[in-house]
Amino acid sequence: VLAQFGFQIKSNHFPFALNRMLELTLIYGVCEESCAALAIISFVTCGIHGDWNGSSRTGEIALLLLERLQANEYACIVTNMVNIAKSWTEPLGLIVKQLFFSYKIGMQTGAIHDAMISACGYCYNSFFSGVDLLTLEKDIRRFRVQMSEYKQITSLHQLTPLAQTVLNLIGHSENPIELTGEFMTQSEFIEKSNQPFVVQTLIFCSWLAYLFGEYEIASSAISSRNEVEKNSIKKIEMHGMVPFIDCLVYLASSIKRKQNNLASELSEKLEEMKKLVSYSPRNNQHRMLLIEAEVAYLKNDFDVAMEKYDAAIIAAELIGYIHEQALCNEKAGDFFLSQGNMTRATSHYSNAIDLYRKWGAQAKVDHLCKHVPL
Repeated sequence: VLAQFGFQIKSNHFPFALNRMLELTLIYGVCEESCAALAIISFVTCGIHGDWNGSSRTGEIALLLLERLQANEYACIVTNMVNIAKSWTEPLGLIVKQLFFSYKIGMQTGAIHDAMISACGYCYNSFFSGVDLLTLEKDIRRFRVQMSEYKQITSLHQLTPLAQTVLNLIGHSENPIELTGEFMTQSEFIEKSNQPFVVQTLIFCSWLAYLFGEYEIASSAISSRNEVEKNSIKKIEMHGMVPFIDCLVYLASSIKRKQNNLASELSEKLEEMKKLVSYSPRNNQHRMLLIEAEVAYLKNDFDVAMEKYDAAIIAAELIGYIHEQALCNEKAGDFFLSQGNMTRATSHYSNAIDLYRKWGAQAKVDHLCKHVPL
């Protein structure tokens, strides 16, 4: 428990807890608690050090011990931690099913705290993998009721920024780029929450602002997030979403200003994305292709840009990320519109609208229909 919370906050106890878990197993031998310890180590090894291979090996050992020892008491936390670690390298659609399985195990065995953590992971991974937003909204509402009933306040707070983001995209908020509505008031939530929840909120703020074309607001949210994270052990990356968003915001702002030089800040983010692609191509290949298309657009390398936009759209479709396939089409539409190719622009915008509608993002559909020439 100490290791889990030490990972989320700046804590001097974190390295001690991590080492102590291993030390106890080495001194006294393998026991039921060992599989939970190894699962947590798998999670933090991946999250802090980016050692995806080491994390995978440790996670497999944890699952093997869980099965051999029949350690049902720890089944929920082990499957949850191992699968969250796997979400960095394996398709999120597969991980979503495993996290829901982990949630059900926790509810059946009475591990309510771990079950609610699994529920959060299930919802976040569902969102990032492009699950239908109306279906996700129903799941979130059900989990929030359970979290309230079982007084799982930390999980409830963790789920809140995502919950409001989903409502904003569906169209159930006055301002789609501000996380204020049924579940939260953005300014109050940021003021009263601890660091990880503030960071999560600012990530969604930057994503929504970018999605609705407010690039300055998106840049401001990113700057605020960087300031909050200065003293963190590990920055929150949300399985590659954060560097992806950061790159897109920077590029969109640069294209708008017609500033075709790449700053060192973007270069660092590009290196992060390349590293993610090397370990998890299925989750990140289409993202990298879209970034490369935007970079080519910025540099006036139009032939390369066309090639990369088309490749990004195909790659996003293959992995089944309907929301990011929609985004790739939208950005391709922006590109062709700037080149005066109305036929291609209209085609891509129409595809984007259809895909956003299938995703359930009616607010984004309305935004595109209002702002693009069709």
